[in-house]
Amino acid sequence: MKSTTISSFEELLKEFEKEKEGQNIVFRGVANSSYQLLTSLGRCEPVNGKSLEQLEKRLIKLFKESSVPYLEHKPANEMEWLAIAQHFGLPTRLLDWSYNPLVATYFAIESNPSEDAAIYILSGCSTIQDPQAFKPLTIDKVYKYRPPYISARIQNQAGLFTVHPHPDQAFEHDKLRRVIIPKGIKGVIKKTLFKYGINQRLIYPGLEGVSRDLKWLETKIY
Repeated sequence: MKSTTISSFEELLKEFEKEKEGQNIVFRGVANSSYQLLTSLGRCEPVNGKSLEQLEKRLIKLFKESSVPYLEHKPANEMEWLAIAQHFGLPTRLLDWSYNPLVATYFAIESNPSEDAAIYILSGCSTIQDPQAFKPLTIDKVYKYRPPYISARIQNQAGLFTVHPHPDQAFEHDKLRRVIIPKGIKGVIKKTLFKYGINQRLIYPGLEGVSRDLKWLETKIY
């Protein structure tokens, strides 16, 4: 995978501008550049000798049974169920991405000030055309999935997902590249993003975002 290290916010913008117009480009920010693109399910260790596939099926089954009282709208298909489960923290075979490079940048510099960050830029992978018929547990390649409205948070983050056939294997692709953000400029970029309106009130709409934003503005935390 091609990697580029930048030394300023301006250089970062130039990296984003290298992408050709009209390409379906997506971005993922990670707070530590050593993090691989591994799904949350792939990072789990099942109990009682279960396989990862058995764990996944059980988690989704129990999530469906337990979530009904809290859902405003019942998911229409398996992909919507997976997207909602991922959004609320259940381990799944999905990875979060954004169409907005500045949102991905925010996730890269949001935490871990003592570590270099990274932004992954992906210009490949097919998009799911018929979610109703799509079977996520039987795929043989990675797909992109843009869910219908689930929450204001995903809307604000211009969010989407990739779906992975082997959730325990780090994602690699010939049209995937990485931009490294050195730890020494993460704080400067965080302040610059704030000026552009990319802050916690946008990323986490509601009282959580308001509280996070005020805490960052009025105290000495990173």
